[in-house]
Amino acid sequence: MNKLTQLTLSLVLFAAVAGTAQADKPNFIVIFTDDQGYQDLGCFGSPDIKTPRIDQMAAEGMRFTSFYAQTVCGPSRAALMTGCYPLRLARQSDPDSIHPELHLNEITIAEVLSEQGYATGAFGKWDLAGHNPEHYKRKLLPPHQGFDTYFGTASSNDRVVHLIRDTEMVERNVDMSTLTRRYTDEAIEFIQSNKDAPFFVYLAHTMPHTKLAVSAEFKGKSAGGFYGDVIEEIDFNVGRVLDQVKELGLDESTYIIFTSDNGPW
Repeated sequence: MNKLTQLTLSLVLFAAVAGTAQADKPNFIVIFTDDQGYQDLGCFGSPDIKTPRIDQMAAEGMRFTSFYAQTVCGPSRAALMTGCYPLRLARQSDPDSIHPELHLNEITIAEVLSEQGYATGAFGKWDLAGHNPEHYKRKLLPPHQGFDTYFGTASSNDRVVHLIRDTEMVERNVDMSTLTRRYTDEAIEFIQSNKDAPFFVYLAHTMPHTKLAVSAEFKGKSAGGFYGDVIEEIDFNVGRVLDQVKELGLDESTYIIFTSDNGPW
């Protein structure tokens, strides 16, 4: 659950497929939120924010409560993707950015799983390719790091958000209140398309990183205020993923992991 160590999570995914037959390979779905705090969930004590579907995961699965993640977005995500401690990663610097990118020499979870016959899809915030749109041309996006397909934003939402499909920018100045739903839509479509093969889904929500945004359906609904609205929309969309996996009969062969990159500011 929240604060799951990136190193442990990566090693779990790597080890689970080693030496297994194709028919025995489990599916993996990692749902990764941005700047979400440990106590922003009902299952970890939130009195006002209602998260019944994530609470369901905690009740039916395993809670990870004794590990720690990096304190900022990029290093935490790089660690998750590689299984390396952030300080050991060869993250290349760019003179125009204070956010170094993940070097292409690093081996990612997606690359390892692809070699094992997995379909791999990334949806949402990447944050490992720099923040300048011109950096996107430098082949540092998910399809350059082992993912078959990608839909999302390469950077944070504290600036103008542009959407990328695979390696091409397809939409500028995106309405951020639509992102949680749209990322989930794309992830579900990928799951449906790859239900007969082992798959890895990396669903990295932009929220609840500031600037906060929420759809009209959830605005003003949470006793936890606007922030609570955002979390409850994420929870609803986590439920959509859970329901889709169960509907396809994949719930007994799919690991679904929910965590965040670093906790609140």
